[in-house]
Amino acid sequence: MARPPIDLARKVKDIVQHVQPLPAEADTPIAHYRRTSTDLWNSILYVERAFTQPGLYRSVAERHMARINSMVLMNLIENFERFLKETAATCVDRLVPYVLDDRLNIFQIQGTSLASHFGTPELGKSLCESGIWLNCDEINSRFRRLLSDHFQQGGNFHLFPNASQQPDDERWRFPVLGLIWQMRHTIVHNVGVITQSDAVKMRLWAREPVQAPRVLSPTRDDLRYVKRFLDESSDVCNRRIGERLAELLTKMFNETPGLFLPQVEANNLTADFGITLSVCGLRGALPA
Repeated sequence: MARPPIDLARKVKDIVQHVQPLPAEADTPIAHYRRTSTDLWNSILYVERAFTQPGLYRSVAERHMARINSMVLMNLIENFERFLKETAATCVDRLVPYVLDDRLNIFQIQGTSLASHFGTPELGKSLCESGIWLNCDEINSRFRRLLSDHFQQGGNFHLFPNASQQPDDERWRFPVLGLIWQMRHTIVHNVGVITQSDAVKMRLWAREPVQAPRVLSPTRDDLRYVKRFLDESSDVCNRRIGERLAELLTKMFNETPGLFLPQVEANNLTADFGITLSVCGLRGALPA
């Protein structure tokens, strides 16, 4: 008896219904980042244990692990990009009730993208989610304008400082992240194949030879070091952005007393960033 025909279009449409609720950690950017980072690492550990079962060919297992490592590497990088988006969205939502300047123009959004967010309660997500956050210069520009003093066009906040920008002890992250963004491009767009153009860009970021054409084959140690770099970078970004936002709100209140309740805003920021932050000298309380 012949098998009944399969409606492939229906099967593909069904995928978007195969979902799970967001974890509780998704309420704050840094907690969401840490939860996903931990889940990805636990996945690698689980698969590694499974591949040590007797009867498996070591060479075959290693080949499959290399492909899995590549996919996990991509997800670790994407997780960091999402963290930056969500943190920027948090800044927008905290600032928008109190600003009158054009700082939000730094986010370019098309009408169709805006329409897809119609009814979303958070303006920050509408502005930040559709953008690409895979270039340190662009990321710097967005946060610098977003966190600039009221009616100040420039701003001197550099999330990933480069050249003579401050703080100088954070400049080393800029080229490393540039290389990481390029690796992500190679995995996503070329399924891990380092093309000649990819190699040129990687060579400029790494400042050392990169062979092409080759297939990127990250090891378990590679993942561990990338994860550590991104984990530490997310903590630094979370702290610096939170402190700058608290400083900015304090300045706004001093310029316009009564603009908001400082203790309420301190509590809000502390909850948003998961660290104790102060507004007008009042320390926020971490949620119980």
